[in-house]
Amino acid sequence: MLRGSTKTPTMAGFIIALLVATTPAFADLYSAGVAYQRHDYKAAFELFKELAELGQPQAQWNLAVLYARGEGVESSNIKAHAWASLAGRNGEPKGATLATELEPNLTPTGLKFSEEIQAQYSQSALNQRLLPRMFNDRDYQDRDPVKPFKPFVPSYPPGARMKGVQGEVFVEFTVAPDGHPRIPRILYAVPAGFFEPTVRESVLRSVYLPARLNGTPVSTSVNVFYNFVMSGVSVHDYGGLEQKVRDTKAKAEAGDPAAQMLYGMMVAGLPQLHQTYSQALPWFLKAAQAGAPYAQYQIGTGLLRGRGCQCEPGKGEVWLEKAAQADQPDAQVSLAEYLLKDPTNREAVAGATVWLERSVQRDNAAAKLYLAAILAADPEAEVRNPARALLLVDQLDRDYKLDPTTWEIRAAAHAAGGDFKAAEKAQSEALDDAKALGWDLAKLQERRASYGEHKPWTGNLLEF
Repeated sequence: MLRGSTKTPTMAGFIIALLVATTPAFADLYSAGVAYQRHDYKAAFELFKELAELGQPQAQWNLAVLYARGEGVESSNIKAHAWASLAGRNGEPKGATLATELEPNLTPTGLKFSEEIQAQYSQSALNQRLLPRMFNDRDYQDRDPVKPFKPFVPSYPPGARMKGVQGEVFVEFTVAPDGHPRIPRILYAVPAGFFEPTVRESVLRSVYLPARLNGTPVSTSVNVFYNFVMSGVSVHDYGGLEQKVRDTKAKAEAGDPAAQMLYGMMVAGLPQLHQTYSQALPWFLKAAQAGAPYAQYQIGTGLLRGRGCQCEPGKGEVWLEKAAQADQPDAQVSLAEYLLKDPTNREAVAGATVWLERSVQRDNAAAKLYLAAILAADPEAEVRNPARALLLVDQLDRDYKLDPTTWEIRAAAHAAGGDFKAAEKAQSEALDDAKALGWDLAKLQERRASYGEHKPWTGNLLEF
C-alpha cells in the first residue's frame, strides 16, 4: 500500500501474493501496487478505485492519497478526505489521520460533498447493494445440513507418492437427494496435476445423508478440503494440519488476502474444524474486497444459493460477474449454471453458453461438461451440436472416468444425431456405473427407455 502523508510521496514494497495469477486486467491490490511502482498512476487509480468502492480499507487509503497528490487523477482534497474517512472507519488508522490533516482545508460546502461520497460508500450502503447478510453459524437457513455417512478413503496417488509430492485440494460438489455426490468440481489444487483424480474418486464413492427441506431430501452444495501428506497413504491423514491452520489464520488476521482465501477454504472444507460455511464467508469477503477473483466467486455463489448468508441473487450476480470478467473459470461455470435454471429463457441459455465457451478456452473441465450437456440435449434443435458434444466429453475421460454423467451426455448426443443403438449402449454404461455408485436410477432408466423407442431426450442432464 502507499505510505506517507501528502507531503512525502513514498512507495512501500508490495508483499501480497495471491493464490491466483494477477494481471492488470482486473483490480487487485497487487496489480494496483505494480501499476503504481511503474508510475502508471492512471492505471493504479482505476484499480484502487474499483477496490475502494467494494469497501477495501487499504484501497480506500491509497485512493485518498492519490487524490491528495493528484496522481493519476485531478487533485481533490474533498475526495481525498472522503476516502480517507472511509478508510479510517473501516480499520485503516492512517485514513483517520489523513482525514484530520485535510479537514481544516475544506469549506463547509466541501465537507458536505465529502459526506455525500462517504454516505454512498458507507458500510450500510454497501450492505444494502453488495455485501452478504451472513447467517450465525449455519450453512443454510431453510434446510437441515448435509452430513457425512460413508466417506470413501482411496489410496495415496502412486505418482505423487513416488515423487514425494504433497499437496492440497479444495473441491465442490452437489449431494443429490439420494445422498450421493454429483459433478465434483476441483476449485483449487496445489500442485496441479497430482491429486485431482483421487479427490474426484473419493467424492463420487462417498455417501452422505442429504440435506432436507421440510423433511424432504434436496440437492445441496458441499465443499471438502483435502490435505495430502506423506506420513501415510490416506488422504485423511492430516499430519501437521493443525499448525498449518493456525499459521494461515494468523496471516489472514494480519490482512494477507491469500491467507484469507486459504483460511476460508479450510473453514469451509475441513470437518475437523467444526465450523460452518457462514464462518468461512467473512474471510472470503475480505479477500474478495481485495480483488481476488476466486474469493469473489465464493461470495457470489453463496449469495446465489443462500449458503452461509441470505439468498440475494442480484448481489450474487455482481460478484460472480466481477470474477467471471477476470476469467475466473469457476465463476464463469457458476454463472452459466445459474442462467440454465430456466431452460425456457432462451436469452439466459445463450448467455450461459457464452460464459461456458469462455471457460472452455481456459481448458476448464467443468465448463466442458456443462457445455457438452447443452449441445447434446438442449430443447432447441438449433442449439444442439451432437458431434461437438461428443468431442468435448471425450476430453474428460481422465477427469470424469468414474462419473456416469459422461456416458449420459454421450447417449443424449448419439440420440440427437439419430444413432439410437449407440445411445442405448452408452446409456446402459451410465446405468451400470450409476448402480455401482448407488445412485437413484429412475431418470437414467427413463432416458434409456426413450432411446429404446428411438426418441431423443432433451432437457437438463445435470439437474439432480
